[in-house]
Amino acid sequence: MAICIRPTPVPIVESGREAVAPGRVTGAAADKITADKKKAVTPHPLYLGIAVFVIVAGGVGGTLIRDHWARAVSFVPPQGIGIFAIFYIIAQVIERVQEPIVPYLGRAKDPGEEEKGRKNQRQAKGALERAVVTGFAQLEKGSGQTTRAADVANRERCVDQIRANLTVLIFGTSALLAMILSGYLKAGFLRTVGESGIPAWVDIAVTGLVIGAGTKPLHDLISNISASKVEKQKPPGVV
Repeated sequence: MAICIRPTPVPIVESGREAVAPGRVTGAAADKITADKKKAVTPHPLYLGIAVFVIVAGGVGGTLIRDHWARAVSFVPPQGIGIFAIFYIIAQVIERVQEPIVPYLGRAKDPGEEEKGRKNQRQAKGALERAVVTGFAQLEKGSGQTTRAADVANRERCVDQIRANLTVLIFGTSALLAMILSGYLKAGFLRTVGESGIPAWVDIAVTGLVIGAGTKPLHDLISNISASKVEKQKPPGVV
């Protein structure tokens, strides 16, 4: 069983586009690493662009499927099954489909090994674990503390960048798949909650974005809507 030990507070080593190369870091350079620690990692513009593109494509595709290739009737739940069940099922299916390929997506450059190209999530996590193990071995020998800090920080920065890229990429592809499925099933979230005077493409877009947020936010939203509906159906004075 692999044991993952979280290192002491890790400094971020990237400032703008410049990263601190592995090696002994002292004086002003060490202060600069500490100052950069709090800088947030944002998604790469390429992944933001891909996410926007696939969301728009999902809205167009879902609308066309609903208008021309969808099944004849919209979703009508059988007795004992909540009308929101279809959305939760769609969200679960999308998550299970994406789960096996997520570790291989969202590549990013390791600031300490830029000449070796980009790493996917699996490779970046492996490099971080190796840097942590090597760092603790150096500490046991009584040397290399600042080297360890720079190495671990570079690899942690790479992992954080990949996670940021994946956040927008997975959201975009989830929304795309949700829009396609909701269009085929004619299962719009807004129409389900009683909003009937809206264009179909708006309903499909909203449905895709809601499902794309993931199963937990969707489950919480459905629970709140269902609880509110039950409260409204209670006779006056009943608690």
